Amino acid sequence: MTAAIHARDVTVRAGAATLVDGVSLEVRHGELLALVGPNGAGKSTLLSALSGERALAGGLVELDGRPLSAWQPGALARERAVLTQDNEVAFPFTVAEVVAMGRSPWRGRPEAERDDAVIEESLVRADVAHLAGRAFPSLSGGERARVSLARVLAQGTRIVMLDEPTAALDIRHQEEVFGLARALARAGSAVVVVVHDLSLAAAYADRIAVLDRARLAGLGSPREVLVPELLEAVYGLGVRVIDDPDTRLPVVLPRR
Repeated sequence: MTAAIHARDVTVRAGAATLVDGVSLEVRHGELLALVGPNGAGKSTLLSALSGERALAGGLVELDGRPLSAWQPGALARERAVLTQDNEVAFPFTVAEVVAMGRSPWRGRPEAERDDAVIEESLVRADVAHLAGRAFPSLSGGERARVSLARVLAQGTRIVMLDEPTAALDIRHQEEVFGLARALARAGSAVVVVVHDLSLAAAYADRIAVLDRARLAGLGSPREVLVPELLEAVYGLGVRVIDDPDTRLPVVLPRR
């Protein structure tokens, strides 16, 4: 697996506040990396820095061996897709129209010949094909989240960044979204997902990065990272880590 994202000493500031402090990590093609940590730890800020949507105060981010500053906007949009937490659309576009927006970076290129097929496939994969004719503002929060995911899928990039894609979803759709993310990684994409559910991260991620107060507190496989000593220090809460009897992967439970 080759490096898709290489971050070295990434630092992001907002005024006097340091939101990300000297974080270094690598994400390879064919890998799903989960970013976890308490509220305010810097997960979403780090993701936006990796995507090029947030300016760095220090450090360097490279995508496929090229610094972010070397990418033209169109080429960057064809290389990486970003799902943010904000699933709002200013005008009453239909679901199909919103998903079609994901194909915009390919306009005028040979790949645009596949637009209709890619849009239809993305609607189906995100389980929103039955909503294609609905106005986006009329949807529930969970439906909007899945439509936004379909737009990202339609973009067809080799690097995919998802910020809390399961926050508004029921348990079935949480599993389906992470199954999609896992499938993208198996197909060769580099996938980075911000998620709060540690057990969900353990079930689907190849590696987990734990952020705490803007710094990287741990990075490794679910088995290496999801240990009580680290999690209790980061979250300030007693936890138990047990093995799922089916998958033999860690499940994290709070001590109540």
